[in-house]
Amino acid sequence: MEYALVLLICSSVAGNCLPPISYDDRYTDAYSCMINGYQKSLNTTKDLGPDEVNLHGIYIKFGCTKIKIEKGISTWSKD
Repeated sequence: MEYALVLLICSSVAGNCLPPISYDDRYTDAYSCMINGYQKSLNTTKDLGPDEVNLHGIYIKFGCTKIKIEKGISTWSKD
């Protein structure tokens, strides 16, 4: 089983989120995916900067989703 990282950038002011951002990176366990999720969230927040984050009430959510590898084909798993 592998894990895929998906980020959501949301605005508390507008009350919505941008389309999910998924990455091609795959992780062998939930821990390494989570560590990378926190790092990408931090980097994205820094890239946006304090003015944009404060003006739009930006917050970032992320998840690490299990993916199943079957004969070279990746599929999302609900397990």
